[in-house]
Amino acid sequence: MRTDAAEVLDSAIAVLAKDRAASMQVIAARAGISRATLVRLFPTRKLLVQAMAEKILDDCDRVLTRTEADSAPMDQVLGVLVAEYTPFAQLWNLVYVDPDVSGLPEASTRAKAIFIRTVKLMERGQKSGLLRHDMPATWLASTFCGLAETAWELTLEGHMGARQAPDFINAILLHGAAA
Repeated sequence: MRTDAAEVLDSAIAVLAKDRAASMQVIAARAGISRATLVRLFPTRKLLVQAMAEKILDDCDRVLTRTEADSAPMDQVLGVLVAEYTPFAQLWNLVYVDPDVSGLPEASTRAKAIFIRTVKLMERGQKSGLLRHDMPATWLASTFCGLAETAWELTLEGHMGARQAPDFINAILLHGAAA
């Protein structure tokens, strides 16, 4: 039986991405633990959702810190961001829309700061010549997050392999959908 809080959070994130109304019982069952274990780790659904948001925000921070500190060529830096797309997908899928999270000013502030950092990374990509200059960096950052969310959802639903997702995100982000 899995009782590690981080593993439970990962499972819960995937459950709520598919079913926003999932009960604690459903979340526990899909995480492979008892409801009692889930409640021991997270006494209420609201606390569970808040812990999920904190994990997602921390994961986004970790990825962005790696990309910001990287002096490698921009294609490699973007490669790190794209390879680590999952927390950005979860940010858009859960943090921005869940009322238990969106009502928390600190989560909202952190989410906005993460998005601004993502925009700065896209501006860096534009300055390097890797990314298009004819679109605002905000559009490119939003596009990345939207592509990440789509890839993550398709992976969860079994329509795409987990190893395919970064390649697909990268292809669309860098080359669009043109033939």
